[in-house]
Amino acid sequence: MKWDIFSPSKRERKSVELEQMNEQIKRIERFAPRKYKSERVSFYYNYQLMDAYFKPLSELLGVISQKKRLHNEEEEFISELFLRLKDFYDVKQRLSVAEAIQDKAFERRFIQLFLIFYDRKDAVKLKSHLQKMKG
Repeated sequence: MKWDIFSPSKRERKSVELEQMNEQIKRIERFAPRKYKSERVSFYYNYQLMDAYFKPLSELLGVISQKKRLHNEEEEFISELFLRLKDFYDVKQRLSVAEAIQDKAFERRFIQLFLIFYDRKDAVKLKSHLQKMKG
């Protein structure tokens, strides 16, 4: 049995994926408020080092980086963002979407995400949208 975990193809693929994620981060950092950069690094970007979180983080950052959608198709964008956030924080898929919507910790993270990435403090609007998703 050959266990070549350090094969060049795996390293190259991971390198390409890291490059793509770094491009997403650069795109986000162009519009995200500078005052929350340390929070973005702590709560999101640092997770790229952990294999289990890499793919959900990449998908979440991909959605976050589409800022124009926030203005053009707000409800769809907010729903998709919540689902990506759920996938990121619930990598083992222990909660259903309905349970995640009810979970106060997810709600706080969702509101915090809008604050640190978009500097939006309209928690009431986000909570009402979550209620629409629920029922």
